[in-house]
Amino acid sequence: MNQRNKYRRLDDYEMHNKVELLAGQLHHQQLELEESRNRYADLYDHAPVGYLTLDSSGNILSINLTGAALLRKARPFLIGKAFTDCFLDIDHQIFNQYLQEVFNSSSKTTIDLKIGDTSDPLCFIRLESTVSSDKNMCRMMMSDISQLRKMINLNRDLLNENRQLMKELFRIQEKERRRLARELHDEMGQLLTGIRAESEVILNIVDKDSNVFPSAEAIKGSTEKMHHVIRTMLHRLRPLLLDTLGLPDALSELKKQWCSRHSQITLELKLQGELAILGEQYNITLFRLIQEALNNIYKHAEATWAQISLSRETIDNPSTDFLHLKIEDNGKGYDTNQQFTGLGLVGMRERVIAMDGRMTVRSAPNEGTEIDIRLPMKA
Repeated sequence: MNQRNKYRRLDDYEMHNKVELLAGQLHHQQLELEESRNRYADLYDHAPVGYLTLDSSGNILSINLTGAALLRKARPFLIGKAFTDCFLDIDHQIFNQYLQEVFNSSSKTTIDLKIGDTSDPLCFIRLESTVSSDKNMCRMMMSDISQLRKMINLNRDLLNENRQLMKELFRIQEKERRRLARELHDEMGQLLTGIRAESEVILNIVDKDSNVFPSAEAIKGSTEKMHHVIRTMLHRLRPLLLDTLGLPDALSELKKQWCSRHSQITLELKLQGELAILGEQYNITLFRLIQEALNNIYKHAEATWAQISLSRETIDNPSTDFLHLKIEDNGKGYDTNQQFTGLGLVGMRERVIAMDGRMTVRSAPNEGTEIDIRLPMKA
């Protein structure tokens, strides 16, 4: 009997130890769970963005402290309240359409909403929402993008100002080119004409065997060469046909002169649509773009064929005219991801941007180059 009691006491002792061990383990797990819950609650409440859950009617079911701070209200006051009632200036229809889209979609849905005027520090929010698996609520992430939108608007204003500045710089540049062309034509042209006339007078009155005759012929030949150089300079500075007959004739003359200097390259010019009366700004922009493109083809492309296509086209929706310029060559091409120090394409792109246009360049080694430019026609 004593032996049996002894064993019973040992069993009770072991059971007691096991219970205490299990109790300790349970207590430790409870502490870990509580710590994990507190850590999660802390992360949830103090996240850098607002977290909310909304029902299908747009009522707030839960919200973290960051979200409550963004809405500038205490959390207990927000629970059960309609999300749109938290803002004075929010488009209810747009938000309701967004909420309906969220509940009808299985993926994340995002929207940027204006909720105040620009004098308010919080005037724009971004909502990113996903619906729960049972479709009875949505989880929403809310962030303040007011500063981002202000920076975007500031950048847009700076871009517009930069475009206006470039446009003005190009206008001043063309004005100065026109002045130089006029001075070359009026001053230098008259002087050279006078020298040539005097040389012809000398040639007519002196004997061919005279020592003066070769000098007079040399003077006449030099003036003719200078006339040719000045005509070329005048065309580069300000093509006369551009002001008198319009863009098509100026481009035809440009092609003629370019081909005479670069006979090893076949150049095709295709014009389509009403291009005769575009206005000075479009005329000079297109002429300079084509002029610079041909210069690049001669200097860098090593091409045997090039084509300039210019057309005036219309987009039906919306109904807008635009000018479409395409420049192609069969030259050596280049890697468009490679950094270049040349200013040719940069200058072309700046002219296109100044006209609110779009320019794309497609090229690859040994596959030629294609430049596609679209300029919107403004009323």
